[in-house]
Amino acid sequence: MNSGFSRLAVGVGLSFVIAAGSYSVSAQESSSSSSSVASSSEGQAAPMVEPTPEQVLAGKRVWIDAACFNCHGTNGQGGSSKDFPHGPSLRKSQLDTETMHEVIACGLPGTLMPGWAKGAYTERECFGMTDGVPKGTRVISAYDEQQLNDLIAYIETTFRKKS
Repeated sequence: MNSGFSRLAVGVGLSFVIAAGSYSVSAQESSSSSSSVASSSEGQAAPMVEPTPEQVLAGKRVWIDAACFNCHGTNGQGGSSKDFPHGPSLRKSQLDTETMHEVIACGLPGTLMPGWAKGAYTERECFGMTDGVPKGTRVISAYDEQQLNDLIAYIETTFRKKS
């Protein structure tokens, strides 16, 4: 693992763990109305646009299917289960949408947060890497970019509403 990647992983990890304060997303217009978090050509998240109710519902299905609530709490408040890792609060997270998308897609090396994107680290660039999954990283490879975008739409509209 190179030192740049290590610093990024530690920084993202600390952001996830500290996860306090307010969060704001500046909505931007996009020519794509098919996704609340549009994918760029590299498979990365693009600026947030208003999601459709169908996208939010599709994202809720991914949330339930992936059992995100086991670690992050039923209401995204952070985990407290004795049976699962205590994931950080998604309500208080200060991660921007693009970084959250990357963490969900690629996992967080050295933690129990798995990567959910199909082809993470091999077919899809993760944290600037495509040469294999880093040691200590779990990749489940269950969801395509649209499903990840829908999940982000669900998280943003349900747990990270603007005040």
